Amino acid sequence: MNDNIFTWQDCLSAGDRVAWALEAVRRWRQGPVFRQALDATAYFRGENTTVAAKTVLQAGKVETRDENGRRRVRTQMRDVVGNRLASRHLFRFVTQQVQYLLGSGVELSSAEVKRRLGSDFDRQLADMGEKCLLHGCCYGLWQHGRLEVVPLVRDALSGFLPLADELTGETLGGVQFWQLSPARPLYLRLMEPRGETLLCAEDGRIRELRPLQPWTETLPGRPPLVPLWANQEHCSEFTPAIRSKIDAFDRIFSDFADNLDRANDVYWVLNNFGGTSDEIAEMLAEISRVKAVASLSDGSGASATAEPHTIAVPFEARQAALKLLTRELYRDWMALDTDELTGGSLTNVAIRTAAAAMELKANRFEWECYSFVRRLLLLLGEDAVRIRFQRETIANASETVGDIAKMRADIDLRTALRLNPYVQPDETEVTAEAAERERRRAAAG
Repeated sequence: MNDNIFTWQDCLSAGDRVAWALEAVRRWRQGPVFRQALDATAYFRGENTTVAAKTVLQAGKVETRDENGRRRVRTQMRDVVGNRLASRHLFRFVTQQVQYLLGSGVELSSAEVKRRLGSDFDRQLADMGEKCLLHGCCYGLWQHGRLEVVPLVRDALSGFLPLADELTGETLGGVQFWQLSPARPLYLRLMEPRGETLLCAEDGRIRELRPLQPWTETLPGRPPLVPLWANQEHCSEFTPAIRSKIDAFDRIFSDFADNLDRANDVYWVLNNFGGTSDEIAEMLAEISRVKAVASLSDGSGASATAEPHTIAVPFEARQAALKLLTRELYRDWMALDTDELTGGSLTNVAIRTAAAAMELKANRFEWECYSFVRRLLLLLGEDAVRIRFQRETIANASETVGDIAKMRADIDLRTALRLNPYVQPDETEVTAEAAERERRRAAAG
């Protein structure tokens, strides 16, 4: 059995499927796919796992006593925890892409079919959108008339192991697993084309909590598991190109904070001081304690002085690097940087130009979302329903209203109200009917 890839054929060839599933989950949690998805989840929460291991070198003093009881001070270099500042770039990019395309939900040509999907379907679809962009894929399980979100990763102990067919690549099964802590039982949900089995692993023993339960809704020859992919390549949008730039940004920002901390300290320039490093450390300890020293003479007859200085932290280069990394991150993700939409760039033409890259990426993601909803509707026996995603609009509302006024002679009232960003969709028909009644009353009287 390969440590990184598991298939439905592996499960079929296993003599003991239950024991195989437990071992497969153990290897899956240690494999690169699960670990990368776990890292993406951490970065999404604002936890940079790379910067979290960062330390800084710091000089400290070690005090000892000699055989005569005299205090001795010596210097020692050590690694200490410095500033570990993480950014929220990934959260910003994923949220923007998902909410831009899925924030208004999915529109179906049949209101009855939309009702069958459930009142919470749009929120669940947006949740799946976030997870698939992070992990590369997220599964939706349709059972008992509702959609259950099955992500590849929830935390370090919980997730989902998909089992694909080696011939077609279709998901023919999977193992969902969860565990509250390493000391708690591990629960396994073994999914097969014919149904699911609930298992519990504890103290080296595996118990069957619920025997095989048939699916209430099924697809031909496979479980009602529908994948939502992040892209045509079936890989996470948290690519090495994105991660490396986020790491560079966070390291520069953290190092800058470390330098600011060090700049708060005063360092001393000792002139004509003939002491050893240990004597320097002892003298500086005395300065810190009483803010003065009795003598700085080294016995040569020449005067010795100690001058305090502070550190000026250079920030121009770091500031330029942070700006460059931020711009490149937005370009790589094809996201819209709203900070660029200021002043003269607030016209609708300028906004559409700035959002062109985001539109192109949303087009690719929309095909994956469309395919997911289409396959889900097949489970409901619906194959003639039109699917449409209403994107969140980014526009200068005042300019839009002015354009509507210029077009007013060529469009009817309902169209004008529908285009008006200040009029809510549920208000359009009411307002149009009221205006029509007033027009008829005026014409009659």
